Amino acid sequence: MLRISSLTDPGLVRPNNEDFYLFSREYRIIIIADGVGGHEYGEVASKLAAESAYALLENEFNEDNELEADDPVELLNRAVVFANRKVIDMKVQRPSHQRMGTTLSCLYLDNAFVYFSYVGDSRVYHIDLDNKVITQLSTDHTLAQNQLDPNLVPDLHARASHILTRMIGAGNSINPGFGKHPVKTGDLILTCTDGLSDLVSNELILETLLEHQRDLDKALQGLLKAVKEAGARDNITVVLASAD
Repeated sequence: MLRISSLTDPGLVRPNNEDFYLFSREYRIIIIADGVGGHEYGEVASKLAAESAYALLENEFNEDNELEADDPVELLNRAVVFANRKVIDMKVQRPSHQRMGTTLSCLYLDNAFVYFSYVGDSRVYHIDLDNKVITQLSTDHTLAQNQLDPNLVPDLHARASHILTRMIGAGNSINPGFGKHPVKTGDLILTCTDGLSDLVSNELILETLLEHQRDLDKALQGLLKAVKEAGARDNITVVLASAD
C-alpha cells in the first residue's frame, strides 16, 4: 500500500476551486483534474472527468486488488478517453455547460514503474531523493511560446503557456499523452495542477521535498507556502506518493 498525501486550496485570488482529485492507496491510483470554464462549470467538468476515469479503472481490479489489465498504460488511456466521452455527453445534454472542460492526469504505480496518461497541463513528476533529481514526466499540452512571433501576436505570445492545446471536453476525439517510468523504493511521485507548477520552479519543488524528506504532509505544506508567497493566483492541488 502506498503512502499518499494530498492537498487542495483555492489560492489567494479565485473565489472557487475548480480542481478535483481522487486516489486509492489500495489500488495505487492517483487522478487529478483542473477544470476550465470558470462560471461555465469548470468544477463540474473536473469532478465528472476524475470520477469517470476512476470508475473505469476500479472495475479492472480483482478481489486481491491486483490489476487485471496486461498493459496499464493502455488502460489509463482508455480511462482518459472514457472521461472525455462523459464530459462531452453532459455538454450535449446541458447547453449551459458548453464552455466547460478540464485537464486530466491518471496514474498507476506498481513495484517497478509509474504509468501515466494525461491531457492538458496538470503535471507528473518523479523525484529521486537519493540522487536529488526531479524529472518532469509529462509534457504540457499548451501553445509553444517559441513558435509564436511576439511582434505579430504579442498578447497570444504572452499567454501561450496558459492556453491549452488539448483538454477533456474539447471534442469527441482525444489524444492523451502517456508513458511509464521506473521507480525504486524511496522515490516520490508528485502530480499537481498548474497552480503549483506555474509559480514554483522544479528546483524549488525538489528543494522543498528534500528539506522534509519522508514527511509527506510537511512537504506539501511547504509547497503550498511557496505558492502563496508567490501570489497563489490559481487553485492549487498536489498529490504526493512515496514508493515504499
